[in-house]
Amino acid sequence: LISSDLLPAEWLLVVMALSALSTCWCWGMPFALLRTEIQLNTRARRFFSDVVTNSQMDWNGGRVIKYLNIKQNAAESRVYDSEIGVTEQKSTGFSSSFRDIHRTVDKFVQYTTSIAELFFHDNSDQLFVPYTSLIQSSGYGKTRLVLEASKRMPTMYVCFRDESSSGFPPRTIDAVASLFDGLSNIDPTAYVGVLADRIGLAVVHGRKLGLLDPMGVDFKSTTTSWAWDLRATDELEGFKTLGSKNRSQFLPVLLVFDEAGITTSTFPILEYDVSQFRLIRRALKVCSERYPRLSFVAVFVDTTSRLSDFSPPASKDVSSRREGQMGLFEPFVLRGSYNVFFRPLTEQVSDWSVFVTSSDYLLAGRPLTAMTCGVITEDLKFLSCKLNCGLVLAEQGNGALSHMLCRLGSFVDPHARLAGQLVAENMATLISVSHDRERMMVMYLPEPKLAIAAARKWNHEGLFCNALVPSLQTALASGAVTAGARGELAAQITVLRAFDAVSIERTGVAGAAVPLIEVLTQLLPPGADVDLKQVVPLDLHDAQVACAQFVSIDYKLDLETLTELARLHCGVV
Repeated sequence: LISSDLLPAEWLLVVMALSALSTCWCWGMPFALLRTEIQLNTRARRFFSDVVTNSQMDWNGGRVIKYLNIKQNAAESRVYDSEIGVTEQKSTGFSSSFRDIHRTVDKFVQYTTSIAELFFHDNSDQLFVPYTSLIQSSGYGKTRLVLEASKRMPTMYVCFRDESSSGFPPRTIDAVASLFDGLSNIDPTAYVGVLADRIGLAVVHGRKLGLLDPMGVDFKSTTTSWAWDLRATDELEGFKTLGSKNRSQFLPVLLVFDEAGITTSTFPILEYDVSQFRLIRRALKVCSERYPRLSFVAVFVDTTSRLSDFSPPASKDVSSRREGQMGLFEPFVLRGSYNVFFRPLTEQVSDWSVFVTSSDYLLAGRPLTAMTCGVITEDLKFLSCKLNCGLVLAEQGNGALSHMLCRLGSFVDPHARLAGQLVAENMATLISVSHDRERMMVMYLPEPKLAIAAARKWNHEGLFCNALVPSLQTALASGAVTAGARGELAAQITVLRAFDAVSIERTGVAGAAVPLIEVLTQLLPPGADVDLKQVVPLDLHDAQVACAQFVSIDYKLDLETLTELARLHCGVV
């Protein structure tokens, strides 16, 4: 971002100069190990290339972004028009107006409806269970998407959130009780059989409710839609055979299991080593076989569980192997809510100096990062905590590494377990999943406020040297993260530290637009006797630059992309 009249080709030379400076002088910081020449293995490169060039997703019909597609943010998008509190616990996020720019809800409804059509009409002998998973990192609005979908199709909603949690939506006590009460003292076979009947009753009840009671839950008080007689199994008798009515006359009922990660670690029958999730999935299968006239689709939603928990690869799916390698439906990857607050430019901007004073860049990213409580320091503390999986200090698990990677244009090996962990717990964005669900492409998209939150830890010298840098060294040594063909990560870190030093001194936080001369001064070795004004072109003496983070792209830069990067206070590799 340079507030001058130079042509893009001319000021790109300045960027190259910054890179040259950063690779020459590392001023004593322990960056030498970061330059380890760890190359991506052949499989990772091939997968990465295939995903980037593939323009169609199997099920959600969206375009895979070109590693970083700033021009066309994603396949779906929406806007929350009212002010929302900084935490996900604020119910205003569910009552605010909703604008679906890219028809996300239509695509989600179409996809879930197609699951029912394929399973119950065409390929039930080849597909295991009529369910999918709605997946993405924290703060992308997964539950809000389900809420909007419930206005288009009958929906029964279950939230497994802990009763003591202040999170939102709260635990649906009646719904959980209606499905699972009294099942802990019976063997798995009986458990599955009873639960299958209860799921069937829920589907029947959902069809009766129609669209009059979206999601089947009143968030402000208690649930009312789950009140029925569990013994009224006679209501299911008419659904045991297909009869003359065709199921396609009815919209499928959506069964939503939110905060479902707890089911993968809960073992409701103590003497049996089987998770609640596997029991629910078996019950869904039994229900579909026992009552073939019912049409339903289950959706498992969660933030903190890995994709492999809900849509495991066939090689790791015990139940699927037992059923003869039957297929699972692809997960629905929610990407479209990225940049919903960051409005696109309506026309090409020729004078970039307007970006110097604008604070719009703080609205970029997922809805959660754009939310504010009115105090920037509190926002940054909250986002740093989210980067660290809810913990305060960035010294445990992958928290330290996430504080590094969210500011760097790096590449995470799609085969590495780390990829799923970063999405599940550390705010990385899931871009796409391979068809066999063995690999996933993840990255940290341009989210300046998230990067600025991480910068607070970068500029805590003890934490930076003792926790953050070692975490990156470990990831590089394992091969899960690459340093780039020429050690670009070291250059990025050096340049970011220079920007941080100037920005924090001037504004108190990283990421602001600052004088170019002062940034270059930070990059000089200690004691250097250099008058930068003698070597920097005159037109750049008063230039302002900004860089809160770097991103990597693999396509040719044009002026439109460069302008968007400038608006985002984002560097590019």
